[in-house]
Amino acid sequence: MSTTMTAIVEAVDVTVHEEQVRVAEAEAVAALHRVIGRSAIEARARLRLGPGRTCEPLARVLDRALVVAGERGLDPAALVLAAGSAVAAEDIVRIRRKAHGVADWISSPTSDVTVVLRPAGLAAVAEAPAPVVPEARNRPEREPVVETEAELAVREALYDVIDPDLGVNVVDLGFVRQVSIDDAGVAHLVMTLTSAACPLTEVMARNVRAVLAEDGTDFVLEWEWLPAWKPADITSDGREQLQAIGFSAF
Repeated sequence: MSTTMTAIVEAVDVTVHEEQVRVAEAEAVAALHRVIGRSAIEARARLRLGPGRTCEPLARVLDRALVVAGERGLDPAALVLAAGSAVAAEDIVRIRRKAHGVADWISSPTSDVTVVLRPAGLAAVAEAPAPVVPEARNRPEREPVVETEAELAVREALYDVIDPDLGVNVVDLGFVRQVSIDDAGVAHLVMTLTSAACPLTEVMARNVRAVLAEDGTDFVLEWEWLPAWKPADITSDGREQLQAIGFSAF
C-alpha cells in the first residue's frame, strides 16, 4: 500500500483503547477473531446477541468506539471493525464474605482491549495494524528502597491504621508501598488498596492523618493503582491475622 494511502487510512481510523475490561484474554481474542472484518454494527450485535458465544464486555468497547466515530462525523453504518487486540491485564481482586464469618478473595481476569474502526471502502485495501500493547503492562515494578530510621518510624506508626473491611493493619495488608521523608520533614506516602474502585480512600486518608497527628507528622498521600494490589502482597503476619478472623483463602 502506498504511503499516501496509508496516511489516508490512518487519518480516518477510529481507534479506541480500554484498560482492564472484565474479560479474560483468551475469550476476548476468540471473540474478536469472530467479528473482525464485519461491519461495526453487525460486529457489535454478534458480540451482544449472538449467534454463538457472545461477549458483552467487548460489545461495550464497540459502543464507545461508535460514539467516538459519530463525534468525528463518521457514519457508524459505513464502518468496519478492521482490527482489534486484547492483552491480559491485572486481575481485579475483591472480597467475598460467606457464612459463619468465613471469607475469601475473588480474582476477576481483565484485558486491555483495542479496537480499530475504518470506513468500509478503505478497510478492503488497508493492511490490518499490529496489535497495540499498552504501556501500563510494561511498567516496571517499584524498586525496593532502604528506609531511614525516621521513615521506618512512620511505617511503624501506620501499623495502627486498620482497614475497616478486613480488620488488619494497612502495612501487613501490603497497602503501604513507600515511605519517604523530604528535607522539610514531610512524610510522603505511596499507598494502594484492593482496587482503584475501593470506596475507602477518604476513610483511609483520615485514619492515616489521625495516627500521624499523634506525633505531629505532616504527610502527603499518593494513591498508586499500577501495578494492581494482589493477595500475594500480604505479609505472613497479615495472613495469620486474616485466617484468625475467618478468611479461608488468599
